[in-house]
Amino acid sequence: MHKFITLLPSFLLILAYFIADAFFGPLGGLIAAVVLGGVEIVGSWIKSRHIEPMSVWTTLFFIALGGVSVALEGSAFEKIEPAILEAATCVLLGIFAYSRLDMTRTLPEAYRQNIRVTPEQQLAMQRTIKALFFLLTGHTVLSFISAYTFPEEVHAFISEPLLYILVVLFFLTIIVKNRLLAKAASHEEWLPVVNEKGEVVGKATRRSCHAGTMLLHPVVHLHLMNEQGDIFLQKRSMKKKLLPGKWDTAVGGHVDLGEKIEDALKRETREELGIERFRARFLGTYVWESPRERELVFPFICTSHDPVHIDNDEVDEGRYWSCGEIEDPANASLFTPQFLQEYNRLLRNLGKK
Repeated sequence: MHKFITLLPSFLLILAYFIADAFFGPLGGLIAAVVLGGVEIVGSWIKSRHIEPMSVWTTLFFIALGGVSVALEGSAFEKIEPAILEAATCVLLGIFAYSRLDMTRTLPEAYRQNIRVTPEQQLAMQRTIKALFFLLTGHTVLSFISAYTFPEEVHAFISEPLLYILVVLFFLTIIVKNRLLAKAASHEEWLPVVNEKGEVVGKATRRSCHAGTMLLHPVVHLHLMNEQGDIFLQKRSMKKKLLPGKWDTAVGGHVDLGEKIEDALKRETREELGIERFRARFLGTYVWESPRERELVFPFICTSHDPVHIDNDEVDEGRYWSCGEIEDPANASLFTPQFLQEYNRLLRNLGKK
């Protein structure tokens, strides 16, 4: 919700322009565009000796709208002038909605320094802009139609008061929706969102990470290997929604928000295998991608540990598998795809030494 509120200055020029145009006429709208845009451009130059091109183009866009509005005043097209300006605004929103342009680049420099938008939040903002784009496009079409088919007083209501009512209701709906989502998310598990270097760039709920958003989040894996090179695997509980009954990595789990990789490894090992003390060697990270999620995997190999004691609802049983059993094509369907990939990538040669 906070990220959405910080984006409101991006709509300030749009709202100020239409309000000034409605109450003070086309010239008032043009002056508002010049003053607000000029303040942002000059302020950015004073603070950072840099002018953001996006701010310049946005300002020029609304100055051009103001010029068109002034030119149409008193002409035969004055009746549809609000619809023409709204159509131009729809074009601007459409560019942001269906391109990769970063909406935050239209913010004043001071705002951009204080916000950090995650990929998930960027997608949410883009969905919001798309919804606003469709709302305004529908109203624009209605305004053009009403100009030639409805009585003058009906057209006057549709072209401006109705627009403000729709915009207010739209943002109220967004605020209420975000509050409800925030309340629901407060009871969910939060995971860090990382880049491929493992640096935390944001956060997301566990449900969101597994919902096809492809937000990269860290997980830990621990492989137990005995002196013969056999690898211990766990059989996933039949209660699991994903791949129930498949044989999988001995230990695997998410890294919690704010948790260190080593602490996550110890926690997951204790919870899944009942092992308190062990020695592990890091094997290097890799990215695992499935149709529903992306994981930055931190795999470890362990050859010294306390006895295994499975006592939880996530694991049905566990046992050691030889490399020959794992590589037997007849057994391929018994294992999870991620374990097989990790075995071929990291463990095949280790188990045969």
